[in-house]
Amino acid sequence: MIPFRFLHAADLHVDSPFRGLQVLPDKLKGEVQESTFAAWDNLVRLAIRAKVDFVVISGDLYDGRDRSLKAQWRLQRGMEQLQDKQIPVYIIHGNHDPLHREVRWEWPSNVTVFPTDKPQAVIVPNKNASPVAVICGMSYADMAVYENLAAMYPSRPERNAVQAWNGLSPDEECTVYADSVEESTHRSQQTVAANELFRIGLLHGTVDGSAEHDPYAPCSKRELVEKGYDYWALGHIHKREVLHESPYIVYPGNTQGRHVKETGAKGCYLVNVNELGDVNLQFETLDTVRWRQEQIDVSGISSLQSIMQLLDEKMAAWKGEEGERLTLIRVELTGRTPLYASLQQESFTEQWREAWQAQELDHASYEEVSGILWPIALRISCTPDIDIEQWEATDSFPGDLIRIASQAQQHDTAREALIQEALETLLQQPRLRNWLASQSSETQEEWVREAMLLAVEWLQSGVKRP
Repeated sequence: MIPFRFLHAADLHVDSPFRGLQVLPDKLKGEVQESTFAAWDNLVRLAIRAKVDFVVISGDLYDGRDRSLKAQWRLQRGMEQLQDKQIPVYIIHGNHDPLHREVRWEWPSNVTVFPTDKPQAVIVPNKNASPVAVICGMSYADMAVYENLAAMYPSRPERNAVQAWNGLSPDEECTVYADSVEESTHRSQQTVAANELFRIGLLHGTVDGSAEHDPYAPCSKRELVEKGYDYWALGHIHKREVLHESPYIVYPGNTQGRHVKETGAKGCYLVNVNELGDVNLQFETLDTVRWRQEQIDVSGISSLQSIMQLLDEKMAAWKGEEGERLTLIRVELTGRTPLYASLQQESFTEQWREAWQAQELDHASYEEVSGILWPIALRISCTPDIDIEQWEATDSFPGDLIRIASQAQQHDTAREALIQEALETLLQQPRLRNWLASQSSETQEEWVREAMLLAVEWLQSGVKRP
């Protein structure tokens, strides 16, 4: 086998809308809105710098069914830069950017887009025009595909593709269906034998289910292993994960995080294949904006000043870890503390957040926002310095309060009755009544819990401890 290397990326979501950015200053907002484009530009530069033989993109290049002209044009420019360096690109479309009939866009000749009716196989040459791999892929025609597409992929994708390659001159296009013609046995100086090719499957879908993602194109890991491919280049799941080795079954994650649930470094895999067919994966970061979530335990801290000092120390350390990029962070305070009531006041979280944000803007130039660590939220998930279980076991008013709250958290009817009674006067206002009805049961349970903790903490100061 001839050694080669390629990039595996997926889920670019170029021109993602990034909802909720109104809380950001304009110059940070612009950096975030541009980040999916910047990640694509970084991918193109990486492919050229690493001198890859080709690039595969496993679906969801765009964020929506209707592609913006800006998104299409930016991708086009990148494809042309890759074409100038003789780097082919192989694409499948996913649930966010299905290849529907209204799509009208002509890519440069180095781009191959796989069809929607059935899997298609393509022989892939290296930079010396020597065949090194066969890629088999299939695009979505609709936004919701629940069929098992993997079951349609042939176990021998080189059939027909090998024959077509061996029968074509080097300057002719080699794009053929994978299941229609018997494998060729023809051999010549320009030919390739099927057993010399590294098999790559491009698939956008869900392997063995995922509670956090829609179950599009569902299949099992065992099924992919048994297909006989050497590398499954997956897309759809935004968390980077290697599901299996030998063969490799790989989700590279998305190239740019888009909200606080998509934390950590985002990018693609640089895949090296040696003469024995052994695979080496190297993750390469592409993101220009990073999302982060962190927790700080404030147990045992006795003053708000000390908590603010700890916050600043932690933020400075995290900022040093991120380097020269904009990082948006959500911080959560945890632990048992006598400062619970004080921390629940909105003024504390707002004042600290505004102070840190002002400091970051002061240190940043007008044009440059890299290196900023921007707190988008400070959550208080502490508990008061009280023993709830001990109070609950007592015949006391705090004990009664805890038991009532416990019932309300466990039973919808009890919770609704408690909230209705507590907010009886306010609920005479239709807008507030409608807003309350729109809140989830989990949110209402949290209201009851926080109200109970605040009340018991306040009562404990005037009630003898059990």
